Amino acid sequence: MKKLQKQIPLLWLLTIPLIGLLYSLQNHLRPVEHVLVTKMDQATPFIPVFSVFYFVWYPFIFITLILIFQKRSSAYYHTLVAVCIGILLCNVVFLVFPTHVPRPQLGEGWNFFVPITYRFDEPYNAFPSIHVLTCYLMQRGSRELSKPVRLAVVVMGGLIILSTLFIKQHVIADAVAGIVLGETVFRISGRYFKTRRQRLPHESGSAAM
Repeated sequence: MKKLQKQIPLLWLLTIPLIGLLYSLQNHLRPVEHVLVTKMDQATPFIPVFSVFYFVWYPFIFITLILIFQKRSSAYYHTLVAVCIGILLCNVVFLVFPTHVPRPQLGEGWNFFVPITYRFDEPYNAFPSIHVLTCYLMQRGSRELSKPVRLAVVVMGGLIILSTLFIKQHVIADAVAGIVLGETVFRISGRYFKTRRQRLPHESGSAAM
């Protein structure tokens, strides 16, 4: 029973899909849409196989946050608050600066999860990229994890970030804005959560720095 009670803070993970509803409400065509495609974006190859990484984004975020929670509770709250603030700020930008990402024509045959992604994730409200924002925050929050696990988080987060460009769901400006916003909110939330001083009761006093 005590072990179950210790897991109750994980219920705060539900704030992510709840805030995500704001994106769903705005993810539609607007009278004015800004297109941020550059020549570099046009030169970026379309690689359908990367849709696999794009598709596992949600599980990746939740699993990483759970691992961080098990290592250090304050690091979990620090990262989760940064995620929530970041997604809220993204939705504010979507409201005042709606964007549209042109998509390639899909040919015949199997394109992995690209058709599914295109069907459920419209090409609007892409700046900043929430996928990039949250993956970057997982990479930053994973500093509390062991080196092998952190490496796995960094690599998977990087693959998901690349997938946003390689399946033409986002442009480079979206990714850069997501990283800049992620770093900003991580530092802001870090002022209120001293992750190196507050530890879970079962943690040793020599947690990795």
